[in-house]
Amino acid sequence: MALAGSVAAAIIHTTADPFGGFFGFWGPDVFIGQSVGGRFVPSADYTLDRVKIWFMNNSSSIHPAVKVTVRTDQTSGSVSIPSSTILAEWNINVQALGWNPVQEILISTGGVGLHGGQKYWIVAQSNSAANVNAVWNYASQGNTFSAITSTDRITWQPGGNGAALTLTVEGILGLPNPSDINHDGLVNGSDLAAVLSAWGTCANCPADINRDGLVDGNDLATLLSAWSA
Repeated sequence: MALAGSVAAAIIHTTADPFGGFFGFWGPDVFIGQSVGGRFVPSADYTLDRVKIWFMNNSSSIHPAVKVTVRTDQTSGSVSIPSSTILAEWNINVQALGWNPVQEILISTGGVGLHGGQKYWIVAQSNSAANVNAVWNYASQGNTFSAITSTDRITWQPGGNGAALTLTVEGILGLPNPSDINHDGLVNGSDLAAVLSAWGTCANCPADINRDGLVDGNDLATLLSAWSA
């Protein structure tokens, strides 16, 4: 479920599309031998709304599967790479067939908070074999900070500035309210219903507002104190 349509999403990070560039359509392969990451830094606190990426395809008949994740940064000295901490993830089969890019739009459902000034990564990975894999398109112009893995897909090569991976990240200004369980910008009867329907033991459950492994009176009290409509 997307965030409320009544609350306009803002662009946190964006690049040009892949069309009209000097080199034509190109980009790094996303396959069993290589994962790819692009970095962005919000200018303020946001709640993630959606991620948009242009992919093309080395196959003209198979729609390869790709996992896209939002990750925190792992910085050691001057080296910045994606960490193993995943904040959100999507599993898709790219729509593109052949080298005709198609933009994938990935909607956030988890109320992920992004803090201003912190580094985050969008990572694409796949178990597809070479030559039947997705290709993350570079933008027609611009540069951005990106990184790729070595052949084990675990060890990241040091990131750096280069051709811009096509990437748009949108969000709602401000960090998510944990009592707004359905992320519609309000704390109301819909959120109350979510708490009541999840009552009891509920590990990693959005209705477990205080994250103690239970949906109980403590969560209900927190929700009622944040009531907005």
